[in-house]
Amino acid sequence: MLPEARLARQIIEVLGQSGTPLSKGVSYYNVGNESLLNTIDTHYLGSFLADGGAVFKLVVGDYGSGKSHFLYCVRDRAWQRNFAVSKVDLSPKESPYDNQLKVYGAVASSIIWHELGDTSEDERGLTRFLEGTLRRIVQPHGDLEDPGAAEIPEVRAFLQTLAATPVDSLSYRKAVEGYFQALLYGKELRQESLTRWLHGETVNTEDMRDLRLIGVTERMSRSNAFKMLRSLCQVVRAIGYTGLALLFDEGDRMMSVGGRSEKIATDNLREVIDRCREDLPGALFMYAVPPAFIHDVVPKYPALQQRVQSPGYFSKTNPFSPQLDLNHLDIPDDELLTQIGHRLQAIFEIAYDYKLDADIQAENVEVLSQAARESYLAISHRRLFIKTLIMEWFRQKEAGEQVINYEYAEAAIRGQSDSLMHLEDASQAPY
Repeated sequence: MLPEARLARQIIEVLGQSGTPLSKGVSYYNVGNESLLNTIDTHYLGSFLADGGAVFKLVVGDYGSGKSHFLYCVRDRAWQRNFAVSKVDLSPKESPYDNQLKVYGAVASSIIWHELGDTSEDERGLTRFLEGTLRRIVQPHGDLEDPGAAEIPEVRAFLQTLAATPVDSLSYRKAVEGYFQALLYGKELRQESLTRWLHGETVNTEDMRDLRLIGVTERMSRSNAFKMLRSLCQVVRAIGYTGLALLFDEGDRMMSVGGRSEKIATDNLREVIDRCREDLPGALFMYAVPPAFIHDVVPKYPALQQRVQSPGYFSKTNPFSPQLDLNHLDIPDDELLTQIGHRLQAIFEIAYDYKLDADIQAENVEVLSQAARESYLAISHRRLFIKTLIMEWFRQKEAGEQVINYEYAEAAIRGQSDSLMHLEDASQAPY
């Protein structure tokens, strides 16, 4: 199966620019991690988490090795199992993990509203997710804006189920109920104040005065942020979802923290791991980190080390390991790159309506794969291979196809490494 031309062009353009995946369409060129995904799917998403369990996993991989790509694959599997998903992409300049309230806020603002089979852009934010959920219930009977929407039997049953569900924070449940009521009765100002509250943003005195009328008496703070996260997990299940997948892609940021902030951040991470054992019902918490986090940061904190150490990596035969290593995939690296190259070539041809010479490009894929695997540069050879290959295809589409030699491939790989390093340095700059 191949993507339609518009999506194919988006996939190739984004990979060609940065080597990082577009959020959509990863399944079209995903290779080598099927056993890991299948184990997550059957062992956790389809059984343990569905029954109210929770689990924490570290996704370990070098810069550019495919951590984001893997999280997108997990996201897609979670959606197929009717999970809500929050994919949090953090930079060194935002949402520090040493502040529990900001972690909650990042989760709430990053929760995705998604309809299976819908190829349009997904929208983010907890209140957008709540609106989409309610609108989907109303839709078979009319529009959410219709005067009688609140009296639809399915809507009334939905709200009654939520009201009868035990939630740690009564204020949290009341806020969600209040938001649904505000949608049904067109109370826009209340929607705005509840959006700020539910997203963990600053709520002024006037907002709180109004929210107290519907039973929202607590303010969110660092001290109750984990309770609010647990309440979110409970509410997600109460409104009909299997659970909540929390996918954090911020491990490179953790490496730059240091000092007291690092200690607080690792303490919070340890607490999340502990709470995943029983306090976050239906939650899959994945945290993507570089190997240096395991080797350099974790050993400084014995309590965290005890929780993430394992004699082996996550696999079909060892699903209990907390560490999932992207350097240990289903097939050897040379075969992995070759398969990725062939899948991307088909997508490239759709994107530009241009047929590449199969024999010539098979040789180019092999020589670029070898040069990338032997490069030993700061950026993962997988990312370098993908970006260089796409750039070379485009060059040959315009200038004529030819078989490249190893020296050319080696120089091209090194050039793309320099380009990506400059791009990364620019993204980390303070201005």
